[in-house]
Amino acid sequence: MIKIEGIVEQSDNRTQAILSWRRSATVDLRVEQDEQQRYLVLNGQRQSQMQLQHPASPTYPHLQLLLDWLANKPWQRLLQIGLGGGEFNRVLAARWPDCQVVTVEQEPLIIEAYQQFFRPQPHPNETLICADAMTFARDALVQPQRFEVIFIDIYPWPEQWQALMLALLQLRAENNWFCINLPAEPPAQWQQFWQQQPVKLVCYNVPGYLNQLWLGG
Repeated sequence: MIKIEGIVEQSDNRTQAILSWRRSATVDLRVEQDEQQRYLVLNGQRQSQMQLQHPASPTYPHLQLLLDWLANKPWQRLLQIGLGGGEFNRVLAARWPDCQVVTVEQEPLIIEAYQQFFRPQPHPNETLICADAMTFARDALVQPQRFEVIFIDIYPWPEQWQALMLALLQLRAENNWFCINLPAEPPAQWQQFWQQQPVKLVCYNVPGYLNQLWLGG
């Protein structure tokens, strides 16, 4: 028998447990675990995972590609749009402990799950903001806030993506790198849009996956 925040459920799989199961108007969120991994499951799909013995080790190849690309680039402030299970946050805290990481996530349940189940140790230089990306970008322009690295990792990809990209581009520091994890093929007018921007992006295919990394500066 597995107790799921007040819900009791029968399971024949002794190697996997449901640690939490919560719902909102837009999200069905479960936290599952087996002997080696902990998983964040959003709306029935595994969105991210964490190695229990090595929580700061990247498990998804697109993040490994991004980390290799960033390895020799100097930066102090990073903005991430989209949190998920916080795999990128854990690696950044281990490899760049003195740098500041600001993560924007619009779903409160995801932030709560990350803090409770996917952050073994708090990162003193990490800031979590519960807001939609466009609202954050508009507010950050007023303050103002600037970042050497901006990483967009959101799913599903927003319909008004062009307006969001234009807003985020204005948050770049003088020396900067712009990074996008695109969940599938680029949307219509993608190439035309980026040809008109000051940032020139290069596409990196992720072996074995449909998503693409677009990186540049």
